[in-house]
Amino acid sequence: MNTLAYSDPDEALAHLLQCAQEVPAADLLPNAQAAINGFPHDARLRTMQAILHRACGQPEAALDASWKALVLSPKDEIARQELLFCVSEQVGLAPSDGHDFSLESGERQTAPHIHGIRADHRARYAWAARLLRSHFRDSSRLTGLDAFCGNGYGSRMISQLTGSRVIGIDGSTEAVELAERHYGNHRVAFGQAVFPFELTPGLFDYAVSFESVEHVPDSEALLAQICRSTKGPVFLSVPNERALPHADFSAQFGFHCRHFTSEDICQFMRRLGFPCVLASAGQQVYRVQDKRLAGLLPESQMHLRPLTDNSQFIMLMFSREGGQAGGQTANPALQGVLG
Repeated sequence: MNTLAYSDPDEALAHLLQCAQEVPAADLLPNAQAAINGFPHDARLRTMQAILHRACGQPEAALDASWKALVLSPKDEIARQELLFCVSEQVGLAPSDGHDFSLESGERQTAPHIHGIRADHRARYAWAARLLRSHFRDSSRLTGLDAFCGNGYGSRMISQLTGSRVIGIDGSTEAVELAERHYGNHRVAFGQAVFPFELTPGLFDYAVSFESVEHVPDSEALLAQICRSTKGPVFLSVPNERALPHADFSAQFGFHCRHFTSEDICQFMRRLGFPCVLASAGQQVYRVQDKRLAGLLPESQMHLRPLTDNSQFIMLMFSREGGQAGGQTANPALQGVLG
């Protein structure tokens, strides 16, 4: 197909849309690029280019074109939806398992401003952001996944602290709507998807999933999707089975299917091709009395500290290969914890 010169962006878009009904996407890409060269500030043409790349099985190129469209038009719904289709074609499917995904279910933080989010949650994302800045020479070029992102505060925090772009997904339509309204911008986007879902392999540079895997019956299946979606490190946090045994606390953690030891998570990740622990941390959040939660600790005590068997929450940074992160080499962070 011959590359055409267009007189205005409307003509270019109309021609590309018309040809898309009959012409293979690969043959249209040169014309889409020619239109962008002529009208580089038209977000619609960038979105059209993204659609064509995705039709050609080029999700990374589609993702890049979608981000460029959002720079030009941050609230463009078509561009934001195309960005999410790059991640998974199951984004936007309605919940189907009877789970309470409402924003006020008690399962998520709900504040529309980061300073209104509880300190323990903010500390985890700040930890991941610090390690990302240490791990990557230029984190501003990255795109990360925030799996089970809740109302989106953490995705926005990581983007602000690292300069990277972030896509958050969560099962709650209400939470995603709040996230888009208060935390979304041209570098942070959110989509609704209920697990099980399939994520595009190798699309992300890193992945974060805090307080997530304990919420699904098949934890390893969720971890498998998160791991397959990223080329870089994976950050996880889970409640510690040793400090908060699920059998004792299940009534108070009504949304949790199980809790984990460090060994549990490391075994899962090793099987999934992420054998190296680059960093770890522990956290105390609750006062415990007679094997029951007796309230929250003061926020001043929710800071991260070295991981021990007594830590109520476990934070781990995994990679496919050993390396440096925050001054720690692979695996020594868990000596004495993993036995």
